[in-house]
Amino acid sequence: MHGLHQVRARAPSDPIIPKAGASLEGSLRAWAYALALVVLALPFFNPDAFWQLAAGRWIWAHRAIARADEFSFTRLGAPWIDFEWLTQAVWYAVERASGFWGLWSLKCALIVAAFWPVDGLLRDKGASALARAAAAALWAAGALGVADLRPDLATLIFFGVLLRRLESGKGSFLFGFALFAAWANLHGGWPAGLLLYALYAVDARLDGRPTRAIAAQACGAACGLLLNPYGLGLLAMFRAHADPAARLIMEWKPPSVYRGFQLGLIAELAVVPALVAAAALSGRRVPRAPAAAAFVFGAASAFSARFGGLFATCAAALVFSVFPDPAPSAVAWGLAALTPMIPFYRGPWSYPFHGNYVDVRAVEFVARERAVLGNLRLLNQYEWGGALEWRLGPGWRVFDDGRYLFARQLAETQDALDSPEALAELARRRRLDGFLIADYPAMMRTVRVAPDGSRREMSRPWDAVFFPRGRWALVYWDGSAVLYVDRGRVPAAWLAAHEYRWWRPRDGAALEDARGRGEVPEAALAAERKRQRAEASQPARLSRN
Repeated sequence: MHGLHQVRARAPSDPIIPKAGASLEGSLRAWAYALALVVLALPFFNPDAFWQLAAGRWIWAHRAIARADEFSFTRLGAPWIDFEWLTQAVWYAVERASGFWGLWSLKCALIVAAFWPVDGLLRDKGASALARAAAAALWAAGALGVADLRPDLATLIFFGVLLRRLESGKGSFLFGFALFAAWANLHGGWPAGLLLYALYAVDARLDGRPTRAIAAQACGAACGLLLNPYGLGLLAMFRAHADPAARLIMEWKPPSVYRGFQLGLIAELAVVPALVAAAALSGRRVPRAPAAAAFVFGAASAFSARFGGLFATCAAALVFSVFPDPAPSAVAWGLAALTPMIPFYRGPWSYPFHGNYVDVRAVEFVARERAVLGNLRLLNQYEWGGALEWRLGPGWRVFDDGRYLFARQLAETQDALDSPEALAELARRRRLDGFLIADYPAMMRTVRVAPDGSRREMSRPWDAVFFPRGRWALVYWDGSAVLYVDRGRVPAAWLAAHEYRWWRPRDGAALEDARGRGEVPEAALAAERKRQRAEASQPARLSRN
């Protein structure tokens, strides 16, 4: 020995390079986290984010919380329980400070925060590094439908924190009070937390363990819930959300294989119960309360994809609590199955916001022409209402947006698209001056009557039938949206400059028939083509309000 240190000679059996198994595990962890990173890095595309921002702007401008609708002409003044007001205020502050990129960064941070307690729970259980990486991929695939700029992320964060807390056996009145006081003002998903308390209380009773800590924490939660602007009136929102008409909204429907971003959730709903059942049959210990939570929220997710994030949290925590040290081969098979379900195929994405649910060009056209269109009562596509509110600013009134207030109007609008007569009746009843809606690809068999009285049967787009030219003028179209306005409600000079009389979407048969009869002024047709190409080539980017 020389000095204070002793150097041990390397034995022949000491590893000089990592073992193959260690290298494989490292590759699998990288694969798993890469899948989770893809979900994390997607742009935000939630169309409801914009009415949330508009509500946040109202809150900051008035230094108050809205209690009645301020944004529509159909429900103006109707009572509104804004149970996400704190989320809206935060989002608006972030947008003012750093724009849409700031909102995208916030979305990423919230997604990480939502998985963090699941990872912490697995660390508490002694799960391996490979198990925790696989849990991240499993969670990301299942939660993809809500891994967006959504108030739901607050529920995922608090739900995960509460799940970890209950699994640790800790509980206190103050913890429950603080958690639920914040939860009740950020998002309406707090009943999921109360259900967790009930499941863990039953589990403790069945094992003969004391329930004092759970009861104290649940009591604090109940008190914390009252710390909201509406008090017990907050409960009224559940009656509104129970309206059967809400089932017309995509996210409230059961998951479908036709929606690629829900494939991961569907796979987990099928595979996770089978894995847990196989573990129980093989003698592995399956924790009862997390299993019950996974069953309850799995059943809820099968009924409505809106609960998918909660199920993903339960599923990732449960599976890797049961299998804390999974075989690399099993993880590899699992990752191979999950990889096609992560939306690589949905590019190219536009950042930071991707308008796959909002026709941004149409919204920008309305903003540019607000001097004329601002005086009209326009029926808007449901998903675009929030973007119109946000982009056009205070004073603009929409037909509807993504709030629960308008669930029944969805059915009304959908019924109106059944026939031209039903649409005309809706326009009369609602005193509508125009329609800004999606350009559906439906075609109809019609008979075109030429100016000379001759008749010809042909296939024409649905809107050519539903919006007779005598009353309605097409003033905008881009392949995804059409805007029709009542001729008598806009200035004649403006209408002459914006109407598409000849160059109309998917109406080539009628156009060629009219051209063959010499009815079409070619110069006017060329001008319409040029104008429409210019409109359709506008950047699909929502301008900052």
